[in-house]
Amino acid sequence: MKIWYQSTLSIDKDPIFYEYKETLKSHLNKVARPGTEVVVHGTEISSPFIERSMYEELLHDRQIVDNVIQAEREGYDAFSVGCMFDPAFYALREVAKIPVSSMAETTMLLACLLSPNFSLLASSREQLRREIELVKRYGLEGRFIECEPMKTSLEELQRGFEDPRAVTEPAKEVAREAGKKGVCMFVNGCGCTNMVLAKHGIREIEGIPVLEGGGALIRMTEMLFDLKKMGINRSRLGFYTPMPEGNLLSLRKIYGFK
Repeated sequence: MKIWYQSTLSIDKDPIFYEYKETLKSHLNKVARPGTEVVVHGTEISSPFIERSMYEELLHDRQIVDNVIQAEREGYDAFSVGCMFDPAFYALREVAKIPVSSMAETTMLLACLLSPNFSLLASSREQLRREIELVKRYGLEGRFIECEPMKTSLEELQRGFEDPRAVTEPAKEVAREAGKKGVCMFVNGCGCTNMVLAKHGIREIEGIPVLEGGGALIRMTEMLFDLKKMGINRSRLGFYTPMPEGNLLSLRKIYGFK
């Protein structure tokens, strides 16, 4: 099978993301099962304001929806969104016929299968605030323990690919607080953090397991593909009700999209 892995960063254009992109390509194809090809894609445009601005998110997420349409046209079997904000969550499921997986939903639900509770290893207060809203949306408040974020910049996260201490040192401070609160598992709050730890083989911080979200997302996508072949597919009701193809084409034409 062939998976379109969607990063929400402009990893093909901005050189700061070179190590992140190369780690993604290598790691995701390594953890995928034999016969699965994972193709990593970025966005044309991204900005640092997406953590703080809902308007910026609205402008940005159109790219994600356009790409799932492109993925279907190019014959991809499934679409994975590697961002802990789960961008365009309902729109993707409304538009796409192929299986769609999103990182926050996947990792949070998986953490609840693997642990009595979980916390988020977030890199900023803004990021944590947004992801707590997803915890609520997925109905997992009773399994979630809030801890302070690491307060690491995007530049510091990128340095972590060469020197993991740029991530692990602030993560240890969060983990010490988490240990006192009884946290039993961390979910990485950022795809970059996840890939830094994955590259260096770091699976726990101060004795607390850290769920590796990239690999988990790919394996979940493979499972969704297998389930679809068995006749087990996502619901077509509520917010997942698909838009008729003719309506989709007409709507895109109205707004000037192909």
